[in-house]
Amino acid sequence: MANDPATDRNFGNTGERGTAPPLIDRNATFLGVVLAALIWKLVAGANLGLIFDECYYWVWSLHLQSCYFDHPPLVAWVIAGGHALLGHHPLAVRLGAILSGVLLALAGRQLAKELFGTAAGNRAGIFLTLAPIFAGNAFLMTPDTMLIPAWAFAMLFAWRGSRDGAPMGWWLAAGAAAGVGMLSKYTMVLFFAGLGLLWLTSPGNRKRLFLGGLTAGIVALILFAPVIWWNSRHDWASFAHQLNHGFRNEHRSLINVRNLVDYAVFLVVLVSPLLGLLCFRTAATRMGDRRFRFLGVFFWTVVLFFGFSAGKAHVEANWPMAAFVSGLIMVAGDWERYGRAWRKAALIVLLIADIGAVAAVSLLLLPGAVTLPLRSTTPDMAFLGRLTGSEKIAASATKSLTELQARLSEILGPKEVAKSAAASFRESGADFICTGTYQTYGVLVYYTPELEPVLTLPIRGRSRFPWSDNAQWKGKTALVVEWPRSGCDFGWLFTNPSKPRKVFLPGITKPLTLSLHRGYDPARVNEP
Repeated sequence: MANDPATDRNFGNTGERGTAPPLIDRNATFLGVVLAALIWKLVAGANLGLIFDECYYWVWSLHLQSCYFDHPPLVAWVIAGGHALLGHHPLAVRLGAILSGVLLALAGRQLAKELFGTAAGNRAGIFLTLAPIFAGNAFLMTPDTMLIPAWAFAMLFAWRGSRDGAPMGWWLAAGAAAGVGMLSKYTMVLFFAGLGLLWLTSPGNRKRLFLGGLTAGIVALILFAPVIWWNSRHDWASFAHQLNHGFRNEHRSLINVRNLVDYAVFLVVLVSPLLGLLCFRTAATRMGDRRFRFLGVFFWTVVLFFGFSAGKAHVEANWPMAAFVSGLIMVAGDWERYGRAWRKAALIVLLIADIGAVAAVSLLLLPGAVTLPLRSTTPDMAFLGRLTGSEKIAASATKSLTELQARLSEILGPKEVAKSAAASFRESGADFICTGTYQTYGVLVYYTPELEPVLTLPIRGRSRFPWSDNAQWKGKTALVVEWPRSGCDFGWLFTNPSKPRKVFLPGITKPLTLSLHRGYDPARVNEP
């Protein structure tokens, strides 16, 4: 196969006519970026409080299962490993996430190197480290965390296995990587959809791709078997939940245009706006080259799948992120075809996004007294409306600041909320605590672990925490704890409910809502 001159394997390794290669193409730059990101995330991850979902997954890690209501089990298993190494500490939760970023950079770099040369490999590794969606994914522990490096390794091994004369053992490795991804998140199955599209578009290589894909699928299915077994014993609850979550028609219309517009916008900005546009440009124009076609099928499979989902339901920004693993590798391989101005602008925008993210996290690491005004002061941007002559701009700025306050409260507020709830529980004389949401449940377990034996989640509690026994509290008195949301009326679960009271805590915009209810009747919980 002849290489395109613009993406020759040796292009950029020594620069034109022996000159030094651009900074972004150098091995030292790649290693420096990965090392700097690793050190920064270790420091920040050790000192920043957990978000709601991380607290929730922490609960899972204390009760290891082969699957859970929301997701497969790998996120809990990884956190449990961190817990065994580091104890009860934020870094115990995030260590796997931070290391996953290094794995992603190494896998992406190697795949780009094998496809397009060393310079492109270094560019791809840097892009995958600094792109906002992947930088965040390699910091906060979620089910996406291990999915993304597993996706990258699965593509790397599949590329090696797809070449003429390559050992079929590479397909075993691809299946193992895909199996790890499926243990992290169900959307890893889209990797096999991508292989199917590759088979359709590769008429001269279909036998190898069919046998390889079949081999990889069998290996992945074996690794995924514990999840199937768990679902078979729990009425297929996790599978059903995710199918309903992603394809429920929220607006009872054939196609929801607003959702599709939102989806299109954040597809571009996930990896920074200009890099996002370049991903689509290359994916649309370079499919004639076998190397780009290999990457492009995995890009388009994910983008189109979630585009179909967006026509029916709201799609979260993180769902299609796997597409941009191959997307950024394509950009790295096609880099020299873009104009100098496009390349420079793309790097500047990417750096601005990263500097802004680092600054925002640094703000969260400051003492509470510094961030207190930003968290507790109600934003009023009326002056901006007067300055610009637009009430819409003022309203948009106010909304943005309000959302920022909510995010600050999510990270900086849970510890104080948990302490206040624990103190109120001791003073109330209640027998147990009833939480309004699973997020509140997780916050209380992480920040006040002594409360876990007396915690109950009435709504879907048996689904989310099958190891808990709500029946033991029959006839008992509960302190109902709701935060940040309130208004869940649990009075119907008790024979003697009371009115809620609100507790306002410094630096937290939404109050903690508490109520004392007597005579709990678990039989009234309408849940299978």
